[in-house]
Amino acid sequence: MKKIISLCVVFLFIFASKSFAQFEGTVGMGAHAGYGNAIKSVGAGVNLHYYYTNQLRFAPSFTYYLPRKGNSMWEVDADAHYVVPVSWLFSFYPIAGLNYSNWKFDASKATNVGLQDWTKHRVGANLGLGIQYDFGYKTRISIEYKYQFIKDFSQSSFMAGIGFWI
Repeated sequence: MKKIISLCVVFLFIFASKSFAQFEGTVGMGAHAGYGNAIKSVGAGVNLHYYYTNQLRFAPSFTYYLPRKGNSMWEVDADAHYVVPVSWLFSFYPIAGLNYSNWKFDASKATNVGLQDWTKHRVGANLGLGIQYDFGYKTRISIEYKYQFIKDFSQSSFMAGIGFWI
């Protein structure tokens, strides 16, 4: 009986230490890939995560989308995540932030004749939701959906990524 109680106490301490983990001040980095529906292309990029508090983290990122039919685009996001643990390994987080994007059209690569080249720079806002799975020591994978409110170019963005705490 003493062994069972001791074992329960050990598991309780493990659970308590995991559920009250101290992330404040830690930094992580990672890579992501996904799809943007306005550009109609796949993109890839890098991101940083800085835990301001145990739940609030800032996540700046850069994403470059592959050119398609003369259209190309890259973006810089400055997002904030409010991390809500669901279990020891899973967390979900609402996303809110700002977006700066550079859109280009190269008429020489388009199929229509008579079009002109153009470049547009846009500032926008991001709202979305993400899910994170911590599968190893200082390693996580994530899936995010963001709707990007961008003048003339609003889009849904789906991203999957892998990250590491430094």
